[in-house]
Amino acid sequence: MKYILLILTLIFMACNDDKPTAPTVENVITSINSDIDLYDDKTYIINSDINDVSGSINIGSNTTLVIDGATLNFDLIEDLQYGIYLEDNAKIIIKNNSTLKSFNKMWEFELRGNASIDVADSFLRNHSAVKLFDNCSLVGLNSLIEELRMDNHGAATIDNCEIYPNMQFFFSTDMPLEFPKSYEHVDFSIDNSLNGGWKLDMTNSIAQGWQVDVKPNTDIIIQNSWDVTLALWSDGTTDTTLNLINPSGLVTDFTITEFGSTIKIINTEVYFMNLYLVGNDKLTIHGQKSGNKYKTKFLEILLVDNAELTIYDSHVFGQLFHVNDNSKLTIHNCLVGSDDPEDPINSEFAVKNNSSAFAFDCEMNNTDIIINGTSKLDITNCNYDENRVFISDSGQLIVH
Repeated sequence: MKYILLILTLIFMACNDDKPTAPTVENVITSINSDIDLYDDKTYIINSDINDVSGSINIGSNTTLVIDGATLNFDLIEDLQYGIYLEDNAKIIIKNNSTLKSFNKMWEFELRGNASIDVADSFLRNHSAVKLFDNCSLVGLNSLIEELRMDNHGAATIDNCEIYPNMQFFFSTDMPLEFPKSYEHVDFSIDNSLNGGWKLDMTNSIAQGWQVDVKPNTDIIIQNSWDVTLALWSDGTTDTTLNLINPSGLVTDFTITEFGSTIKIINTEVYFMNLYLVGNDKLTIHGQKSGNKYKTKFLEILLVDNAELTIYDSHVFGQLFHVNDNSKLTIHNCLVGSDDPEDPINSEFAVKNNSSAFAFDCEMNNTDIIINGTSKLDITNCNYDENRVFISDSGQLIVH
């Protein structure tokens, strides 16, 4: 009899060893008032709403965070001020009608070092971006994932979701890219693992458009597609003038070779362009305007490390419109911000870290203007909202 009891005891102990330990009261997170670091190989849970998240969540060392039936609101003053950052085999599980969002600024997930994210029956909205690096993975089921950025070696499996795919091409492709229609349920797969890149597998899912980021020294062709955002990344050596036209609602054909890459657009609607300049770039862009309609549209523009940019006759929606690190921007006869009263994008025009910007004859709608450090924004004959100007340190706004 005692042997039977011993065997039953051992079986009981073995079964319990396989069961994950439930989070203790100490592992339940109820507020986030500053950055929190979870690096202890435990499981944490958020199962009640947090309406004023004012810090980043950093997760690593095999730690798991579960967000179960909760709403998290990121309270940001500037774009990308806070986010959720995973590394070193960390995992986040979002389920049971959870919602993660911000009030009106951009925030992000960033996954590195074999981290993973599972999203089921939940919503990642309001300027969120999930960025997959370093063999990280995402599994999405029955969810809204506002932006999914496929970076180096990431993998995403999407089933019955609505997403905005942001695809980073730091490698050339042998075959032309061709995307199905947006805002329709489609099956779509793209596997770049042989090129050292990422994999995306969508089943019965909706794309809110298709963003293609072309890094330097990359050759690609996009053909027969609609609702494409083309992001141009410079190599820091550009010194040229470009005439760019991407009229929304019409397919176009053009080739760009000025950024260390060869980009061919064939029979494709490029709805937006993004522009990222670095180093010693010096670029002038001539857009096109017809009456009150702009035929050249940018969603994001970012300048860093002494880059210089001059733009004429363009619409910069400015989901991210930042001039950083001793860079210089000049805009003429441009519209900054949203012109759609039913769906206004909250734009952020920021001049930061000892940079300078000059605006002539421009409209700035639904736009926060941020100036810091010893930076300067000099505007002439421009309309803007004085209540949305935020100046810190020794920043200057000069109005003529």
